[in-house]
This record gives sequence, structure tokens and C-alpha cells, in this order.
Amino acid sequence: MRHTLRYNHHDIELPEGEFVIGRAANCQLSLDDPLVSRNHATLTVTSEAVVVADLGSRNGVRVNGDRIDGKKKLAHGDQISIGSQEMVVMSRRDIAADTLIQAPTQRVATFGLLGILAEKALAMGRGEEAEKLLFEQLDQVLVDAQRGVNVASETLERSCDYALKLASATSNGRWVDYIFRLHNALARTCPGPIVDELYTVLRKVKTVNLPVLREYIEGLRELSGNLGPADRFLLNRLEGLERLAAAK
Repeated sequence: MRHTLRYNHHDIELPEGEFVIGRAANCQLSLDDPLVSRNHATLTVTSEAVVVADLGSRNGVRVNGDRIDGKKKLAHGDQISIGSQEMVVMSRRDIAADTLIQAPTQRVATFGLLGILAEKALAMGRGEEAEKLLFEQLDQVLVDAQRGVNVASETLERSCDYALKLASATSNGRWVDYIFRLHNALARTCPGPIVDELYTVLRKVKTVNLPVLREYIEGLRELSGNLGPADRFLLNRLEGLERLAAAK
């Protein structure tokens, strides 16, 4: 099993042993963040698993939005929050499987076989299972958008549809954040049906990353001179989402 830590769009290899995260310069991952303690957390990495532990930090460690007490074994796609920094653990069994998952032919509108399996998992109420099936493909669509790679409209629509379903099924606000990050990277206004659904889903998720939403809205405001009446109306609705999220 190969483990990596995705942070700021970079994949950091996690060798077996102890991997310390904190503000101190001698940490394996040194974070310039006043909310991070000098030695904040450690990842214990083996061939089969990654375990995160809070090193008695002032502000704690969160996994998928929930603060941990002591140690927690991580699964592929788990999101770690340390201070205001977010990172994701990626675990892959072999390079061939990794290549298969990331191949462009797997990122078509239907998301291939994984999309079919995820739809079945969602229909059976297995949100976390669907999340693990779709995570890497959805993440790759976002990375492509952030790197300036063209994202087909059909792929964008399906990615957002899956993100909304995952947010509703798991109550994980990361998938709401995903939609804002994706549209921000593409400098596009969220379509009306997505905004409508976000008003419903936002009431189901635990938390939303307000800075991500505000950054997206600010980017749209900068483009407001080029927005037509319909897009300006959607911008107003997104501002309403911001107020709703801030009140959670």
C-alpha cells in the first residue's frame, strides 16, 4: 500500500514511520499558521494503514469535520484539518490501479464502472462507500480545473451531481465546498438547479468552509461587470447561501 498526503494541490509521499505536522521548522510538514501548535499532530504510517494522533495541540485535530480524541485510523480520502489547513490522505494498493482510476477515459460523464457502483451504494444508503468510490475521480476533476485543463460541461454537471448526493448522504460539508472550489477554478457561476439544491443540502451538512465560499463569491463579484442579468441573480442567491452558512 502506498500512502500520500495531498496538501495545497501537492502529493507528499508518506514513508513508513512517524510523520510530524506542526509549526516547528523540524516537522516533516511545517505549516505557517498561528492556529497550529509547534508539534501539532503525527501520522504513524505502516504498509497497511495511517493513524493520526493529536500531540496535545491547542486547537485539536479534525477528521472529516469531527475533532478526534487521541488517535484515529484513517481511510482513503479522509480529510484532516489542522488549524486552518486542510489535507487529504490517499492510499493506493498499486500503481496500475492508480493509473486506471486517473485515466481520462474513466472521467467521462458516467464515471465508468465506479459511477455505477457508487449509484448503487447511494441507493442503498451507503454514503461513505459511495464517497470512497468516487473520491479520487472527483478530486481529479477539481485538480484538472485548477490546473487550467478544460472540463467538459457534461463532466462538470455529473461531478456536481455526485457532490450534492454525497453531501446529502454523508452530511459532509467538504462536498459543498467542492462545488464552490470547482466553479471558482473555472470562473463560472453555479447553474440555478445546483444553487437550488445547495439551499436544501446546506441544511443537512455539519459545517461549510466559509472562506472557500467567500473566495468564490468575491471572484464572481470581480467579474460582475461581465455578468448578465441571470448570472447576477445567481450571484445574489449565492450571497444568500453565504448568510445561511454563516448562521450554521
